[in-house]
Amino acid sequence: MSKSTLIVLAAVVAVAVRESSAVTNEATFIIDSVNGDPGNTWTASDQNVIPGDGKNFEQLMGVLPRDGNSFRLAPIKKSEGGESNEALPENFDARERWPECSSLLNSIKDQSNCGSCWAVSAASVFSDRLCIATGGAVARNLSAEQLNSCCYRCGHGCDGGSPEHAWYFFKRHGIVTGGDYESGDGCQPYSIYPCGKGRNTCIEEDPDAPECSVKTCTNSNYTKDYRADLHYVDTVYSLTTEEDIMTDLYKYGPVQAAFYVYTDFMYYKTGVYSYTRGQIEGGHAIKILGWGVDNGTKYWLCANSWSRSWGENGLFRILRGNNECHIEERVLGGKPNVPRRNN
Repeated sequence: MSKSTLIVLAAVVAVAVRESSAVTNEATFIIDSVNGDPGNTWTASDQNVIPGDGKNFEQLMGVLPRDGNSFRLAPIKKSEGGESNEALPENFDARERWPECSSLLNSIKDQSNCGSCWAVSAASVFSDRLCIATGGAVARNLSAEQLNSCCYRCGHGCDGGSPEHAWYFFKRHGIVTGGDYESGDGCQPYSIYPCGKGRNTCIEEDPDAPECSVKTCTNSNYTKDYRADLHYVDTVYSLTTEEDIMTDLYKYGPVQAAFYVYTDFMYYKTGVYSYTRGQIEGGHAIKILGWGVDNGTKYWLCANSWSRSWGENGLFRILRGNNECHIEERVLGGKPNVPRRNN
């Protein structure tokens, strides 16, 4: 090996060491700062196992900014507050209200090191709502794979997409079934290797969305006809107030929400999260399952898509009522088209 080659290799190693050291120092600073402040309502940890290498956080942020069609595709829903005399409880968990859909409501997804959170959370929420609307008769995972790969107007697959366009895709084109990686569940299961489940290595550093499979199932063992497997929503809407979000969630099931992620969120371990420090990593989409109050602090109960190795067994709680990290200004839901004969 030549002297010049050795010099180049040494320079590359030095840069890698500096980058690793910078990430470690930042993590240590954030964790110590969060845990050292007695006024914080949450704790941080460096033991989370998130997809990717733990450095390129922005790779997991897949929500594109609203475009000019967002509110046309998902208009703001008018308040239903006067339609029911039932008071909303102080604490609510969709998993407890609809046990017949527990297999879906208890599921924690893994988007892998792909910015498909917009698709994963949308498909998960639609799955939940379809199950709830049919009284548990249609308890099937709907395909985040198909949405991520085939919704061209949504955006760029693993490089980000629009939640509003995702719900419009459900309304106009429908979506087939499809479970988690190697689950063998449904027509088009998720195909990107889940490198967030305690694994340290991703197969691809920057994966692209899989190629769209048009009108065919990628799961060769799935025997149901593609067209018969499609599911649709009748209406799509946005929710913009705390009370409207709670009311809709209580009546119809989980909702999808997008918010800004800051660096400290990546180290969330437990408690009610509120921003403390760090830069914006990007926009992220998740599922809101419920709400509650912890020692006087109101929170939303949310399911993330970074596997159960992150946060509170894949869940997290975030401050409710003050639009923390903008989580209450981009919330979406829809009403499923319920077939006459559920199968």
